[in-house]
Amino acid sequence: MDNLSSLDFILVVSYLFLTLVLSIYLSRNSINNIDSYFKTQSQMPWWLLGTSMVATTLSIDTPIVIIGWINNPGIWKNWFWWSFLFTHCIVIFYFSKYWRRVGVLTDNELINIRYSGPASKGLRLFKAFYFSTFFNLIISAWIITAFIKIFTILIGENVYLLLGISTFIAMFYTTISGLKGVMINDFIQYFIAFIGSILLAVFIINSDTIGGLGNYFSLIKELPRTNLNIVPDLLNTDDFMTFLAYVSLVWWTSHNADGGGYIIQRLCSAKTERDGVLGTIWFVVNHYVLRFIPWVFIGFGSLILFNEFSSGVDTEQIFPILVRDYLGSGFKGIMIISLIAAYMSTISTQVNWGSSYLVNDIYKHYFKNTSETKLVFISRVFSVAFFVMAFLTAFFIKDVGKAWIFLWSVSSGLGFFLIARWFYWRINAWSEISAISVSIFITIIFFVLDSYGIYNPTFFDKLLIIPISIICGLVATFISKPTEEKILKNFFAKVRPAGFWGPYKKDRAKRIDLKNILHAISFPLGILLMIFSIIKFATGEIYVASILSLIGFAIVGYIFLDLYSER
Repeated sequence: MDNLSSLDFILVVSYLFLTLVLSIYLSRNSINNIDSYFKTQSQMPWWLLGTSMVATTLSIDTPIVIIGWINNPGIWKNWFWWSFLFTHCIVIFYFSKYWRRVGVLTDNELINIRYSGPASKGLRLFKAFYFSTFFNLIISAWIITAFIKIFTILIGENVYLLLGISTFIAMFYTTISGLKGVMINDFIQYFIAFIGSILLAVFIINSDTIGGLGNYFSLIKELPRTNLNIVPDLLNTDDFMTFLAYVSLVWWTSHNADGGGYIIQRLCSAKTERDGVLGTIWFVVNHYVLRFIPWVFIGFGSLILFNEFSSGVDTEQIFPILVRDYLGSGFKGIMIISLIAAYMSTISTQVNWGSSYLVNDIYKHYFKNTSETKLVFISRVFSVAFFVMAFLTAFFIKDVGKAWIFLWSVSSGLGFFLIARWFYWRINAWSEISAISVSIFITIIFFVLDSYGIYNPTFFDKLLIIPISIICGLVATFISKPTEEKILKNFFAKVRPAGFWGPYKKDRAKRIDLKNILHAISFPLGILLMIFSIIKFATGEIYVASILSLIGFAIVGYIFLDLYSER
């Protein structure tokens, strides 16, 4: 580790050692059933599960993509992930309660609770294999790719040694302690990663080139507005249409439209419905607002420091270059620790989540009389095997940002039915089967055309997948038989969902929960105002930023306190 001082090296080794000690401590409690291993027996408080959610999303790949996008094409590109705020708001005010009432081990279990017939069984097996292998492997692989990309710049040829040690420790507490060990480590690792980002932002702003916050506000005014605009210029047609697609289509058409696998896993581990709701709110505030603050200053600071970066340069290298060149001895070690923490928090969740599909939805299907102790053992074996496959897959991913968008496109269209199945009784297993099959088929065609140089599909070409898959899914819905009446009645009685349930809603008075609807509208508005206030402050518009932040904080704070006071 040639680029590290002795102090940096000692700090990194000490962190890894202490994490290993904590993992051994957490492994003292014996886990002898998969409900404990994958769901912590539903005993998690809101503050722990919410922090664990955001720690998982605060992956090592996140800052390199976000800061790369700020440099090219501009900060507006982050609407790709900001738009999922609308998904998370539906989760807060509807799905968090629904998932907690269902009480499943994996989200795939819902398929057999909501649907019926051979199509239901086939869909559950397919989605378990699809999301645990292909889908989850790509996510895990781009996390490993980001680790290699960052630490190759920071420590050179020792990157694989550090990757191996970090992964061993993450795998140790994941396989031994299950989800509880993952969540406790997540809680600690999130704050370490957050502190690291703040330190880097402070050092960049106070670098010799920028010269402090006052000079920063003068230099920021000289930057191109295209990089600083929250919304792209209307005259830049491609960028503006991409922005519109993000805010209007992407968020509700993705595979996690009703929560997402690891979010659902944590919601089902919540102590109560209230803990699930409050935990998701805490996650959203951290995910979209708090952790974004240092990244804005790092991104804009990098524009001042590296204005020579152009579209032909890998902008995902900017973040590790900043860490290497602008942090001194000791502080660089702390930043490296924060990056390792971000990596471990995410890879541990992906491994635990992926193995939960393989064990609960596939292995148990074929080996129904397996003991709980053996299922825990199999879960651990699958966890290790899963990481090995993810490591090999990582060699095929070069651009993490493009991988984000690819993974959305391969399941676009499915999200409509993931949401609709909670609110409309006529949706059945064939709805999902048709939608996901069409999405995969068209994506494969695009991939083959691109690979052989026949045609390079644009983002707008991929948007065509959405209406085609939805139309095919709706056709399949109404030409196939509905879910059996007994299944639908049991589902409605257990979940008590809102929406259009026709004959299954006779025993309940029709009413509209206006409070939930108002909260679902005002909460994302409050979060967006807070995001905009951060950007406005970072660009020197202090007065506007203050007004936006006060309004946003008032809205979010009122909703949180209102829900917190509910019993």
